[in-house]
Order: sequence, then C-alpha cells, then structure tokens
Amino acid sequence: MWSVVLGALSALAGVALGQYMQGRREAKGRLYDQRREAYVEFLRVFERYWSNAARHTPYDEGPAPSDLEADDFDSLYNRLLTVQIFASASTYSAADKATKELMAYFRTDGKGDQVPITAAFDEYLRLMRKELGVR
Repeated sequence: MWSVVLGALSALAGVALGQYMQGRREAKGRLYDQRREAYVEFLRVFERYWSNAARHTPYDEGPAPSDLEADDFDSLYNRLLTVQIFASASTYSAADKATKELMAYFRTDGKGDQVPITAAFDEYLRLMRKELGVR
C-alpha cells in the first residue's frame, strides 16, 4: 500500500518539477525576446537620429539639429529607458554614454568629430552582442 502512495507522490512531484522547469525555460525565452527587442529598437532609433544629424546641411528645411528641443528626443529616451530595464548595468551604461555622445554631436549640427560617438556606439554593440550571445 505504501509503495502505491509513494509511487503516486513521486509521479506528482515529477510532473510538478517538469512544469516548473518548462515555465522557467519559457520565462527565459520571453526575457531574451524582450531584451533583444529593446536593444534593436534602441539601435534603430539611435541610428535614425545619428544619420539625420550627419546628413543635415544648412539648406535643409526644418530646424538644425542643435535647434531641436528635448521633446524631440522622446523616442530615443524611451528606448533608452527600456534598455535600462532589460540590460545589464554595463550595457545600459554604454547605451547611456552613446546617447550623451549623440547629444553632443547634435549640438555641433552634425559637423563635429564622430570618433567619440562611434567609439561609444561600438562599445554598446559589443556588449549587446555579448549579452545576446551573438558572435
């Protein structure tokens, strides 16, 4: 009789452990997807701002990059906040530094030195790839 009870308890424990492990795998997969999405969206928006500043000429319609208001960068800062939520501290720090370098580049109307922004951006890419397991 005890062997039947022990067998039933073992089966229940095995099922519970299997469901727990499957739930953890699914949660890890969701976290990876969310992290990847945050990184890619930040990259996409960052590159759009960077290329707009770099291509700006005095003959372009609209404001010069240095004339943009803080509200004009909401989409970039929203993506940076998402990176802060899902990234490691070092990856977020690299994204934040790249954003600060981009803002400095905007103050030059896209005519400044691109070495600091390129270095900061490359560091973010390196750390992002490391976290996502991309070689």
